[in-house]
Amino acid sequence: MGVKLRLSVAGLLALIVAASLAAGGRANTKELGSIHSGRAAPSAPCRGEDLTVRHVTDDAAMGGHNTIEYAFTNNSSTPCTLKGYPRFELSDNSGKVRPDGRAIDSQQLPGDETRQPPRLVILAPGREALFHVYYNNGGAGYMGKPCPLARRVRIRAPGTRRSFVLHEDIRSCRSVLVSAVRSSPSP
Repeated sequence: MGVKLRLSVAGLLALIVAASLAAGGRANTKELGSIHSGRAAPSAPCRGEDLTVRHVTDDAAMGGHNTIEYAFTNNSSTPCTLKGYPRFELSDNSGKVRPDGRAIDSQQLPGDETRQPPRLVILAPGREALFHVYYNNGGAGYMGKPCPLARRVRIRAPGTRRSFVLHEDIRSCRSVLVSAVRSSPSP
């Protein structure tokens, strides 16, 4: 009387892709993971203990515009997924979060050409997911009071509970913005 519904992982992935396409989304194989021999590589959400974070690069432009690129690295032996915005907070030497020190999630940072909403990123072992932080330090000719200085940042990957603390000197006059995690370009 009852019909049992059995879906393989590949079938389930195909169903998700079809639903995404029907909803107007676009499938991206980098974001969906690789398919081998007709089977999708299953991936669980990344766990904080399997990740590390590092400061990759930074850029400063006229007018006090600053961008820092960070990367989460999957140090486990299995793929995992991240989706969303990292929690990024500016803190003082004692670790206390500054007033207005929590970054605001942004689909389009200053300098980005297009909006970049959160997408699923599958991290193979040893691979990285990038995100960017934007802040303004007043720049040359700034006549106001000195902007507050944060000596540390606290970062938490989306969907995890582990916080990483990095020593960074960030002098921000306005709100800090953070992008969603994004796939790292292939090596």
